[in-house]
Amino acid sequence: MPRPASYDRTMVVEQATLRFWEDGFAECDVETLTRAAGVNRHSLYKAFGGKSGLFLSALDHYLATVAAPYIALLEGGAGLDELVAYFEIASGVINRTGHGDIQGYDRRGCFITNTVAELGRSQPEVSAIVDGYYDRVERAFAGLIARGQAAGSIRADLDPGATSRWLLLTSQGMSVASRMGAVATDLPNIIRAALAPLPA
Repeated sequence: MPRPASYDRTMVVEQATLRFWEDGFAECDVETLTRAAGVNRHSLYKAFGGKSGLFLSALDHYLATVAAPYIALLEGGAGLDELVAYFEIASGVINRTGHGDIQGYDRRGCFITNTVAELGRSQPEVSAIVDGYYDRVERAFAGLIARGQAAGSIRADLDPGATSRWLLLTSQGMSVASRMGAVATDLPNIIRAALAPLPA
């Protein structure tokens, strides 16, 4: 009979997510990951197939725990107010939490954006996760824009598809700025400037 795992898989993934998010894929060696997650090398390879498999699990965990509430805000929103709220929450202007909390959004920036900047398209499985995320966010932006146009809060002459791509690029650019240490007090003005063309 197989011996039961002596570790909490969810905890391992969460701790690995924090390390990858903070340091990137290349800078996280297996020793660092096993130490942070409290699991030995053998267990890590058995459970995840190695560092790359753990990284994929970390990306999935990030999307489920950090990104999902932001996307849900867009998907359930009715117009401009929710769009403003998305940028405020995602950029850390409001509801900001501590650096060590996986729900926090701080100078680590966006884990997905960091991953794209580091790995590009060098790992197909990573690219598939990233593409799925970007596609969902873009569709969420487009749907929110269309609903805002119907409600009269967003300009009717804007193309939802093109505008959603612009908003996605804007949000990712803000994530890079956060990673570079952009001053949080500037973010409200940046958000206002970025969204200024949208109101009806």
